[in-house]
Parts: sequence; C-alpha cells; structure tokens
Amino acid sequence: MDNAKTLKLDSSFRPIEVIDAVEALVLCLIGKAQAIESYSKVINSVNESFQLPCVIALKRIVRFRYKTIPCHRRNVIWRDQNQCQYCAKHFVIDKLTIDHIVPRSQGGKNEWLNLATACKKCNQKKGDKTPSEARMPLIKRPSVPKSDIFKNINKNQIIHRWRYYLW
Repeated sequence: MDNAKTLKLDSSFRPIEVIDAVEALVLCLIGKAQAIESYSKVINSVNESFQLPCVIALKRIVRFRYKTIPCHRRNVIWRDQNQCQYCAKHFVIDKLTIDHIVPRSQGGKNEWLNLATACKKCNQKKGDKTPSEARMPLIKRPSVPKSDIFKNINKNQIIHRWRYYLW
C-alpha cells in the first residue's frame, strides 16, 4: 500500500485529480474534505488510528478550468504513448527522441502541433526534412492534449472502486 493514491472529487462529485493518500488524509483531518471510501490500510498516531481514504470529496465546488499541459519532451512522449510516429514501434522513454515535423532550420517551432515522438533510427533517417520531403508519413497527426487526471500515475495504480466516480 506504499504510494497509495486517492481520487479527489469536488463537492458535486466531479473528479478533479489523483493525489497521494496521505495528502488526502490530511485534507480530511483539517476539515477541507471528507472520505467517501477508504482503504483497509490504517495509519496510527500516538492517540488515534486513521484509515487511508481511497476517494475523497472536497467540501467546496472547484471551478473547472481546462489546464494546458506544458509542451516538453516527457509530455510529447506521453501524448504519443511511447510510439515512434514514423515506424509505429513502441520504445522505452530513453530510446525515443522528439522530432520537429517542420525542422527548426525551416522555421519549425517547439510547439505541440510541430513535435512528434520518433525512435533514434527514424529521426536520423528523416534528418533535416519535412515528412513529405523524407517520404516518411506520420502515423498520427500531432494534437494538443487535454488535461488528464490520470497523467501522473501508472495504469496499475487506477483503483477499481474509482470507476463509479469517473464520468
């Protein structure tokens, strides 16, 4: 249960984010949230025992804002799901590079719609050309990703009991 995660909801039960379970417990203890569901794991203090919350609801409504995800290497690889956008093979993160679709030498910028994940072999083969000049079409057009409450956790950390609260 090390590194346990908690689904945080606003008072209308809309999912906001996934946080550390101990952080969620603190929010409950100081009165900013209430535990909706708890793990069987207990944390003991000198005088009391506390169950770690699995799902919490804040006592206020959080105004919904679309958060923009910063455009940097790790997020481009996350958006492209560790897949080379030229050969379609999947790689571990350190075997991937970020390719400028329109090369910087041709005025290409570091922005979501101009960056794609590429394996080292494909990136070298494409070189300082556009995909059409190199005759290497992209398998998927780049997009600006939407905020994802699960972005910072692994798929195996998504708890089955959260499904009821996810829209």
